[in-house]
Amino acid sequence: MIESALTLSMGCLAAGSLCAATLCWLGVHCATKLLGQSLAETQISWSYRLLCFIPLLGAKIKRIAALSKELKQSELDHQTRYKILTENVAAAVLLHQADGTVLWGSPFTEVLTGFALSEIYKNRAEFFRSQVHEEDRELVERSLAIVGTGEPFQYRYRFYHKSGMPLWLETRTVPIFDNSLNGYIALSITLDVTANVLNQIQIEEQNRDLNEFTYMLSHDLKNPICTIKGLIGILQGSPVINGASILSDATNYMAKAAARLEQLVSGVLELARVSATERSLEPIRLGEIVSEVVEEYKQQLDQSSAKVTTLAELPYVLGNRTQLYQVFSNLIGNAIKYRIPDRPLIISIAPEKASSRRRASVSVRDNGRGISPKNLDLVFKPFNRAGESAIDGSGVGLACVHRLVGKLGGSIDVESAEGCGTAFTLELRRAPESST
Repeated sequence: MIESALTLSMGCLAAGSLCAATLCWLGVHCATKLLGQSLAETQISWSYRLLCFIPLLGAKIKRIAALSKELKQSELDHQTRYKILTENVAAAVLLHQADGTVLWGSPFTEVLTGFALSEIYKNRAEFFRSQVHEEDRELVERSLAIVGTGEPFQYRYRFYHKSGMPLWLETRTVPIFDNSLNGYIALSITLDVTANVLNQIQIEEQNRDLNEFTYMLSHDLKNPICTIKGLIGILQGSPVINGASILSDATNYMAKAAARLEQLVSGVLELARVSATERSLEPIRLGEIVSEVVEEYKQQLDQSSAKVTTLAELPYVLGNRTQLYQVFSNLIGNAIKYRIPDRPLIISIAPEKASSRRRASVSVRDNGRGISPKNLDLVFKPFNRAGESAIDGSGVGLACVHRLVGKLGGSIDVESAEGCGTAFTLELRRAPESST
């Protein structure tokens, strides 16, 4: 098309030049008659000028021919790249109308669906509707309606391959408005996500089975533990046991072991509950959460002459109120538990510099006992006590904190030294309203 247009342009230019030269010659001929000049002399003068004009005309024609060749090569390169892209991309690329009528499909569409493009074009709008899983047809219809309003949309659905095998497909559809394409059409890019979906379903089933097993095991362990504690209580109240120091020590040891076992079972239940918690995020002011936690621990803080300071305004984050409350409750509770008795406890909570503007960071520091560097790696591991074993605890508090922060899309780090206190730094997602 481009070459034909350029050829026509060159022909018109050449014809126009010859016409102009002819008109010039006729003008000169008429003028010489009127002025009485010698026609031969005038013809020689203008012939010379025409001879000078011809090389210029040839150069222009040559330049146009070169430009034509260059544009033709560019068009061929463009077609080659387009062919390579459409024939090798591992996705079905479709152009279709608002009602789903397929106008064009990339070669991979045949691989993905098992149907030839000719079959797809023949069935037009009914092709995809007939192959989409019965339970997902309403979703596809609704998605096409949304795209018909001019909005892009992405959706995942089940689709029957020509062999009858169900696939999970994910389609991203965007509207296109172009007069050269007869008004409105849509561009869809469809990927096969069957492996990802099946893997996700398998993981969810495994997690559900594990949680059910954990609850069942913990529940079955609770009953015998209660029985053991009851019997130990009876033994400890017996005059015979109290009269024998060896038996008394043995019953006390059994009582402590039973209490420890009960703590472990409770810890397993708490970890399972945290793992099964669904994440529902909303914008939350951390200052409000911290104030609620401090109010909860008011009595313990007063008894230990502790002071909680909040430096500057805490950030506005995207999180879950209940989960964030658990996080700060654990951190402040641990600071109270592992304080140094002869030193006034000071807990400071302050915003920190985050890794990006879309993140918010806050630290919780105390001047308590601290943690030995060799035990820092055990802090977030369940049932590992990084502190003193003489202090009551199940060893799952910080493990729960780590999991909760991870479920909120954040991270938590710890810095500590023995006798110098501990600092936990949390990084969470900043709420959209405050991300600028």
